[in-house]
Amino acid sequence: MPEAAPGTVARWAIAVVGFCAMLNLYAPQAILPTLAQVFGAAPVAAGLTITATTLAVALCGPVAGAMGDLLGRKRVIIGALALLAIPTVASGFTTTLPQLVVTRFVQGLFMPAAFAAALGYIGEEWGRQGIGRTMSLYIAANVGGGFAGRMIGGLAANLGNWRACFFALAVINLCGAALVWQLLPAPRRAAQLRPHGVARLGAAGVGAAGIGRSVRAILANITNRRLLSAYFLGFNVLFGLTAIFTYVNFYLSRPPFSLSPAMLGMVFGVYLIGLVATPVAGRWIDRVGQRRMVLLATLLSCVGCVITLVARVPIVIAGLALFCTGAFICQSAATSYVGLMAGANRSSAAGLYLSFYYMGGAVGSLLGGYAWAWGGWTACVVIAVLVQAIMAAIATKLWVSSGRKH
Repeated sequence: MPEAAPGTVARWAIAVVGFCAMLNLYAPQAILPTLAQVFGAAPVAAGLTITATTLAVALCGPVAGAMGDLLGRKRVIIGALALLAIPTVASGFTTTLPQLVVTRFVQGLFMPAAFAAALGYIGEEWGRQGIGRTMSLYIAANVGGGFAGRMIGGLAANLGNWRACFFALAVINLCGAALVWQLLPAPRRAAQLRPHGVARLGAAGVGAAGIGRSVRAILANITNRRLLSAYFLGFNVLFGLTAIFTYVNFYLSRPPFSLSPAMLGMVFGVYLIGLVATPVAGRWIDRVGQRRMVLLATLLSCVGCVITLVARVPIVIAGLALFCTGAFICQSAATSYVGLMAGANRSSAAGLYLSFYYMGGAVGSLLGGYAWAWGGWTACVVIAVLVQAIMAAIATKLWVSSGRKH
């Protein structure tokens, strides 16, 4: 008789992980115009504070996934959230833009461990018993954390002290680590799925056997077409989100909008739609399958993106709401697909997914900056829609030809 899935407390502990892991990633977006002004930088240079963090997450994704497999999910999650506070505090003490870019890069080195271990924990502990619902709650918590980080940044900048936002974020991360330590149960199924001898690696977690197994897991996952399709979709999702939500701040901070940093932070309230849309989408994902939901969600995102070209604040906000809702649904579908297709090496698979996902964010931030410099907001919209359409088509084709039939 299979073990029952973890209870409500465990599910909400996972939500705390999702909230805290995403809290810092995009916090500077609402203050990018302020940073550009304070440091005398161009928009694309200020955008490097986003590119650096997402790039670091992408580079560390596979390693972070292996850490979860070797050291244990809960241990890795707690350590990552606690250590993340160090570069977060350091960001508040920087005096030049290059210094801030460096500390933001270091922040990104700690984030993927929490991301990958949490995704591995969900797939391993819940299995098919409500994985769509649990993953959707995790993504909804990501949404809440992303919104909270941007709001804190916007409010701090509006009060004339952008540095305070980083200090506040560090405190929240430490509190989150303490909550997870208290509430998240130790993994019950990890020992059953982990090959003999790996569990004895302990906290050291290193050794020829463990490293060799991790390398084999990465190679197996990167050559799995089922997983590769989800990785492509993840790239697409964050490319669009980062390209749009990084440079919409410059779009809305200038005439005819001229919004203040606090108002820019409020604009990210559209993210809160994901707190409702993603859990609902999770139930539909479990019912109709990931592929169909991806097709609908991609169409929704593209329509929303185009709507933002109408230069009226309510219409821009409505377009952003449609855009990010579609992206969150795609994210839930892709992550649950990884959980189902990964087999025993779930943290490794999750780490690779995160690499593709955040590489999309890094590329989206960089190309979005050049698009802004070349053609303003219209160019940002065009590039986001094109990449979404291309990558969603590739991912959907791979799911049809090699994934499970939904």
